[in-house]
Amino acid sequence: MKLKNEIEYVFRILNYLSLQDRERIVTSTEIAEKENIPHLFSIRVLKKMEKKGLLKIYKGAAGGYKLDKDPKDITLRDAVETIEKEIIIKDKSCKVGHTSCSVIFDALEKVENNFLANLEKVNFEKISCCESKYKH
Repeated sequence: MKLKNEIEYVFRILNYLSLQDRERIVTSTEIAEKENIPHLFSIRVLKKMEKKGLLKIYKGAAGGYKLDKDPKDITLRDAVETIEKEIIIKDKSCKVGHTSCSVIFDALEKVENNFLANLEKVNFEKISCCESKYKH
């Protein structure tokens, strides 16, 4: 499984904005250049992030973007759900009573619940505070 580029862009944008002064308004051009994201794509993702309530858009000559929440209150799950409405691993078409379908469904449901719980444990304060560890 590979995450969509769009989800990766949300992660990178949130991390970049988490590293900025909380009062600083950052332009889409700066975000796109610093995070190596195609500019038009970054604007599309930023709009989705604003709709999800993760950031605010400021219009005008001095306009741009800044987080609407503290980085500690934004989890990886929030980021993924900006793009994916539901995070589903198990096949909901599986009907109870079918031979191996029920057993597989139960196992995948546990995996899904663990996955979601782990996404909720990681917030952008944790990620941004440790960024220097990951840079070479």
